[in-house]
Amino acid sequence: MNIPSPAGFLEGWLERATVPNGTCAVLCHPHPLYGGSMHDGVLDHLARALLGAGVTCLRFNFRGVGASTGSYDGGAGEVDDLLAAIDWIAASERPNALWLAGYSFGAHVVWESLASGAAPARVLLVAPPVGRIPFTDRLPDCRVDVFAGDRDDFVDQAVLASWPGVATHLIAGADHFFSASMDDLQRRIELAID
Repeated sequence: MNIPSPAGFLEGWLERATVPNGTCAVLCHPHPLYGGSMHDGVLDHLARALLGAGVTCLRFNFRGVGASTGSYDGGAGEVDDLLAAIDWIAASERPNALWLAGYSFGAHVVWESLASGAAPARVLLVAPPVGRIPFTDRLPDCRVDVFAGDRDDFVDQAVLASWPGVATHLIAGADHFFSASMDDLQRRIELAID
């Protein structure tokens, strides 16, 4: 499907929960310049956890990825892409509640969208690269769950530990890519959203 966006359109993929609970989530993928796309394995596990809980999931490719038009914009344009995806799912699915979720760079885009009009009921951040990419200081207006490995070289553990207003779920032995820990990640997400 195509989602209208400021850069033209975004390639999207909507997965409806078998037993929907009225909640929809928009999922954001990792860095476009390093192979990130909506088909990322970590997003697969995140989506499985959400779908199993009755949450319908929208994934999309940021501008310049896959069939999405435009080109990488350093994060600012990608926030605009997320806002366009939010508008699309709000109009097409009319959810009772909207959640936002992102992995790595996608977590950064989700976080920055909160200052640009996004008003989700809940936020799930997987391996947010705090300490590597600037995350705007703010106290969130909704529940925020952060999932990260304790061996993640892209997540500054000290910064993560001092992040106010978030619930942190550390996964023992996991790196940034959850190389041997994707099932563990999925279980932790399932427990957190149950």
